[in-house]
Amino acid sequence: MNEKMVVGIVIAIIIAIILIIALVINVVIKNRSVKQTPLATKSTPKIDDSSLSIQDLISIVSDQSTSRDNLFKACQYFLKNFKFPDKKSGASQETFLYLHFIGLISSHKKSDAKLISYLDNEVKKSNPDYGLEVDKYEASGIEKRRFRS
Repeated sequence: MNEKMVVGIVIAIIIAIILIIALVINVVIKNRSVKQTPLATKSTPKIDDSSLSIQDLISIVSDQSTSRDNLFKACQYFLKNFKFPDKKSGASQETFLYLHFIGLISSHKKSDAKLISYLDNEVKKSNPDYGLEVDKYEASGIEKRRFRS
């Protein structure tokens, strides 16, 4: 009987070792597959892209996690690539989108006075006819910051 007991214990130990090895292999495979799959991230356009629309810029500055550097790049891109239409022809939908962009920059939690002032001055230089509208949207954005704080 003693021999049968020893054989039973040896078989139990072998089964336990096999189960432990299988468990370790399972954990390793699961961890490896997690590392290989990229995290699902929100696809935001890159500011350096030369084909961004005003809607793309608005989506970038609407995201409260956008860094100050990316806000600055968005402002530079906006100033370089988008011009306000003539005021004589009336306010177009395009004009309201541009003013909305200015309001979003002004209300963004990571924009500072320097960035807001830079955008304000540059827009007013290139579009003096829209000075009052720019001031209005800028003030509206700054007011939104106060309520959020």
